[in-house]
Amino acid sequence: MRIWFNRGFSLAPIAAAMRDADPTLEVFVSVGQNQPRYDGPSATLVEPEDSEAAYIDWVRETIAANAIDIFIPTRRRSLIAGAELDCRVELPAAIATLDLLDDKFAFAAAIAGTAYHLETRLITSSAALEQAIATFRETGPAGAKPCVKPRKGVNGHGFWRLTQDRPMSHLDNPDSRRITETLYIAAAAAAEKAGALEDLVLMEYLPGPEVSFDMLADKGVLLKFAARTKLPGGVQHIQTDHFLAPAAAALVERFALHGVVNAQFRRAADGSWKLLEINSRPAGGILYSEQVGCGLLADWSALLTGRKHAAQVSRPSIDTQIRLTTIAAQIAA
Repeated sequence: MRIWFNRGFSLAPIAAAMRDADPTLEVFVSVGQNQPRYDGPSATLVEPEDSEAAYIDWVRETIAANAIDIFIPTRRRSLIAGAELDCRVELPAAIATLDLLDDKFAFAAAIAGTAYHLETRLITSSAALEQAIATFRETGPAGAKPCVKPRKGVNGHGFWRLTQDRPMSHLDNPDSRRITETLYIAAAAAAEKAGALEDLVLMEYLPGPEVSFDMLADKGVLLKFAARTKLPGGVQHIQTDHFLAPAAAALVERFALHGVVNAQFRRAADGSWKLLEINSRPAGGILYSEQVGCGLLADWSALLTGRKHAAQVSRPSIDTQIRLTTIAAQIAA
C-alpha cells in the first residue's frame, strides 16, 4: 500500500512513524522547490511551481508513476478535491469546512455561543486596528492584553502581543513576540499605503497554559486522542484522559472531522478555556504522543489501509510527562 502526502508540515517524521507502525506501508512526501529533504519517507518528491492545470497534470503523472493508492493532500485541497484522480483521496473534512477552519475570523464566528469561544475582531485597515485596540482596552476583560495575528496563517506566523512598552522593546527580545502598539499601527498603515495590508484578527492574549489535542477521528466521531499540555522548561504533559475531551469530541462531530487533526485550547486569565483553532492536519507535536504509546499515527495508518476498522481502535491509558531536549550531531565537513 502506498500513501502520498503533498506539501505540509513535519511530514518526514510523520511518514517515518507510520512506516514504523506498518513496515509494509510505503509513504511518499512531496516538498516545494529548494526545500530540504529529510529521512523518514519512502521517497521525497519535488513539486513544480505551476498553474493549477499543470499541477493537476503533475499529480496525475505522480500517482501513475508511483502506483499511489491513497493521496492525502495538505495543500491545494480544493483543486485536488475537484479533480478526477486514479487513487483514493482522503480529506479531513468537506472543502467548505476546511475553508472555514483556515479563516480565523469566520471560525471564531462559527463557534460563537460555546463556552470555549474567544471573541475575535476583524481588522481590515490601520484605522480599524487603532479603533479596535482602543475599544479592547476600554471594554475588554480587566487586565487583559490584546494580540493580533493574520486572518489566515499557520504555525503562529505573524502573531504579536500588543503592549504599551518602550518603542524599542521588541528589538531587545524579538522572540517574545511583543511589540508596542503604536509601532504596530504605524507598520500596518505603511503596509496599507503600499497596498500590502492583509486582513488581521485581534483578540485577547491568553496566558495559558496551552493544551494541544492530537485527535484521530472517523467521519465525525472521535476515536482517540492525546492531550499535550505545554508547560515551562520544554515539558509536555501527555494524557489520554482529559477534562476538555467532551469539547474536543463535540468539535469533531460538529465539523465532521476525519483522520488525524489537531485542536488547540488555551487558558484565559480568568481561568476559562478558549479554543484557538483547529488544524486540519497532524500537528508536529503528535510525534511526542506517538513516542509514549498513544498510537494515533499507527492506528490512522491501519484505518487507511483497512488493517483495522474504527471499532478496533484501542484507547490506551497514558498520563506522563516528557521534556524536550536539543541534541548536537556531528556532520561531515
